[in-house]
Amino acid sequence: MIGYSKRSGCASCESQSLERLLDLGTVPLAGHFPSKLELGKENTYPLSLMFCENCKLVQTDSVIEPDILFKDYRYISSVGLSEHFQSLAKILDQKYKVKEKDILEIGCNDGVLLEPLVKLGAFAEGVDPAENIVKIARDKGLKVTNAYFNYENFKSKEYQGKFDLVLCNNAFAHIIDIKEIIKGVNHVLKPSGDFIFEVHYLKDIIEGNQWDSIYHEHIYYYSLTALRNLFKKFDMTIIDFEEIPIHSGSIRVTAKNQVVETPKKLLDRYKLEEKNICNLEFLSLYRKNTISHINEFKEAIRDLGSKYKIGGYGASGRANMFCNLTNLNEEKIQFIVDESPERCGRYMANTKIPIVDVNYLKESDIDLLIIFAWNYSKMIIEKTQFKNLKYLVAFPFVQVVENYTELEGFDSI
Repeated sequence: MIGYSKRSGCASCESQSLERLLDLGTVPLAGHFPSKLELGKENTYPLSLMFCENCKLVQTDSVIEPDILFKDYRYISSVGLSEHFQSLAKILDQKYKVKEKDILEIGCNDGVLLEPLVKLGAFAEGVDPAENIVKIARDKGLKVTNAYFNYENFKSKEYQGKFDLVLCNNAFAHIIDIKEIIKGVNHVLKPSGDFIFEVHYLKDIIEGNQWDSIYHEHIYYYSLTALRNLFKKFDMTIIDFEEIPIHSGSIRVTAKNQVVETPKKLLDRYKLEEKNICNLEFLSLYRKNTISHINEFKEAIRDLGSKYKIGGYGASGRANMFCNLTNLNEEKIQFIVDESPERCGRYMANTKIPIVDVNYLKESDIDLLIIFAWNYSKMIIEKTQFKNLKYLVAFPFVQVVENYTELEGFDSI
């Protein structure tokens, strides 16, 4: 397969001691939403989740060339995440007084965080490999380099020790050579600078059985323990973390660009992780729970399909994975609604399910809506009250409801 290779060892420590946690078979890329002309031509790739017993990093076993994943990217952060990043800009300002601070954001997308930072007086710039997304950011007047961030691309003296802060939100798990990234961060940060990033937290994925968030673009599933083992190779120290609800459970991590004493808060969390998400016996339960959950949803669809006309809401990467792993296609679902203009008019990969805007939903005859963006269930249910619908939500377990108050075991984000 062009652009595909099998992992030969751990990306962090190069150990060969990788244990398979979950085999998801052969699936399309979660971020690929084919046009009508591309239907039937989607590439699929093997996908398994592996655990390094040496450094505790959980990672995929398949490596896809970055240009295949990110040169034409259909995810716009401003759709659904503007409030989150405006809040983050305020948090950073309160902590660092960002006015006239030099800030670099890796994977800045359409500039949804850069924009409020610039308004606060920061000298903020970004870097992103997606040409179509970078154009959106530049059209806002933002300074964005269209490139991959790594040491090689930013090793010049112009960048050495330039930035007070380096930021990276929901991109640090997407980069093949993470050691080259940290080497680059180490190079461009001032000696006392901080690297602040948000990523999915392995604890939330495992405890919530979130198998829909496992895909090729998400190469790594971080514990703080694995991050500590990675950063110490570059004389950097994790000094803080915060669990945040974004993307169904993430962590915001701060790493100092020097060796300092590790706070007790971190030491306590490392001890906790030893017993669960860094423990192979504990992690092995994830495979069993995932298979059981997928089968439960398939049974529900077989039953509901004979009673209802079905649509979906939220054409995300998670939805692509969900549809493929549960064998959903255009015969079972009429369409999936999405608010992103970058996706509407396209299709879910490998399924022929069309992606439409909300106006299409208003004119449709469906009476059951699968909420694929389940972490936004309350918002989606409130937005679709113009129709008399029932809602199918698969996480944390399969349930059919008529309104948000009926949902069980659920905390909206």
